[in-house]
Amino acid sequence: MNLLETIITPTTKALFRVILTLSLSLLFLQFFQDELVFKRNNIDQGQWWRIITGNLVHTNYPHLALNLVGIWMSAFLFAGYLSSKTYLISLSVLLIFVGLGIYFFSPALMWYAGISGALYGLFLIGAVYAILYKDYVTGIPLIILIPAKIIWDQIYGGNQSSAELIGVPVAIDAHLYGMIGAIFLALITIFLAKK
Repeated sequence: MNLLETIITPTTKALFRVILTLSLSLLFLQFFQDELVFKRNNIDQGQWWRIITGNLVHTNYPHLALNLVGIWMSAFLFAGYLSSKTYLISLSVLLIFVGLGIYFFSPALMWYAGISGALYGLFLIGAVYAILYKDYVTGIPLIILIPAKIIWDQIYGGNQSSAELIGVPVAIDAHLYGMIGAIFLALITIFLAKK
């Protein structure tokens, strides 16, 4: 068995198919931004799907590109640890956590777009799996750095250069809710790993 066969397994192929499908879907959904973006007033009038779909559209194409880079980074970092099923379930739960978190706990946020909150959570989940697979070099720094970055942003505000790139202030609360969702998923994962 050569190195390439060791790296490219059926599990990693499936994960990369999921990532490619997700990437193309996000690009396609961008054409429907106005119908899908999180708009509090529209949600209050019964358009509840925006709680989830607001995560799937972006303010502009640089914003989308930035998050696509993060999605692909997560795939390359955690391909050996996350199955496509785990990735999809984690992403789905995180999208719900972020959307509901913004809706119920960030009432001043009237408009939201972007998958970065769920992406922060995916990196934390990936880090937990890396640690479970005894890859401490990947897992431990991420377990420390991601919450530290989120706490920093909560205290000092989001990155100004990112805000300029995406055309709106960074919704730092979305990252916080993504982290909370990841902690929820991590506790379930750790509990199931002990069985």
